[in-house]
Amino acid sequence: MRLKLATAGVLFLCLAAWACGDDDDEPKDAGADASKTKDAGDETDSGKPDSGKPQTPAERGKYLVEAIGACGDCHTPRLQTGGFDTAKALAGVDCFIDADPTKDDFGCLSSRNLTNHETGLKNRSDQEVKDMFMKGERPDGKYLHPVMPYYVLGNMSDEDADAIVAFLRTVEPVDHMVKANQAPFLPPDAPAPIVPKDKLPKPSASYSDKTAAMRGMYLAANIGVCMECHTGRDEMGGFLVDKLFQGGNRFGRDELGLPPAFPEAIYSSNITPHETGIKGYTVDTIVAAIKKGVDKDKKPLCPPMPAGPMGAFADITDSDARDIAHYLLSLAPKDNMIPATCDVPMGMPTEDGGI
Repeated sequence: MRLKLATAGVLFLCLAAWACGDDDDEPKDAGADASKTKDAGDETDSGKPDSGKPQTPAERGKYLVEAIGACGDCHTPRLQTGGFDTAKALAGVDCFIDADPTKDDFGCLSSRNLTNHETGLKNRSDQEVKDMFMKGERPDGKYLHPVMPYYVLGNMSDEDADAIVAFLRTVEPVDHMVKANQAPFLPPDAPAPIVPKDKLPKPSASYSDKTAAMRGMYLAANIGVCMECHTGRDEMGGFLVDKLFQGGNRFGRDELGLPPAFPEAIYSSNITPHETGIKGYTVDTIVAAIKKGVDKDKKPLCPPMPAGPMGAFADITDSDARDIAHYLLSLAPKDNMIPATCDVPMGMPTEDGGI
């Protein structure tokens, strides 16, 4: 099945941090989540982004939502220019994906309104919000379509999950009841399973800076979307847990709203340190890829990676970007030649960067 995005421009179809299409609009009492504890002994917990003063939970959540998770790429509507409509930040997008634009009753998937409004999350308890983005469980007892990568985000720490909720409570309310989802994006019979923590690739024991690599592991494999984008899918769209970070996830040119100069299909790269992946990269060149959207030869990377001056990843702190780089370089190299490469056409301006 080919998907057609309903919005123009380069979109982050890594599908980061969607709380997609919860069309259950029955109001519920808001309540505070009693769980405020961090996972004891979790060796992958990341330190706070570097700053001159201690962060509040809401400040930490803002950073995770706006930079690490790039939530706005899916949950903020775009203007005709392709830029974000900042007046409707995180207010959700009607038919963010449209599997068949020729039909009015088929193919629509909307991204959720995450603002602190009655049509958004205001009437949801903290626990209900966390259950959506960490477990794929909707307040009505149904499940989110696994387009939303809750099966990755479900491994984040309780502290960071609480921080995200704390920030979302501060988001300017926008009155926007998103359109209900349609087939084939109706609630599944069961949620996608959370990726088992013991399946997450660990840094090599001999890696020179394992401490930094472990921090990067948390960012790349538990809370960010590196793993979700750079892992292939089976024929049914299932997540290939045995091929984490090995690339091969397909993104269609038309789905991304790219011009014909781009190839019809763009595949995410193998980001393990193999000849078919990122062998030859250094910490500094990986940081440049994350924050500036350029490869080790300083050539622009293809969409949909949200890097570059206008992309969400530009706001990842240097220390966190370096930790992610250390983690990727510490992985066991995996031989996975990607079926096609993508070069940004000469003279083609890019807003976000590439993948």
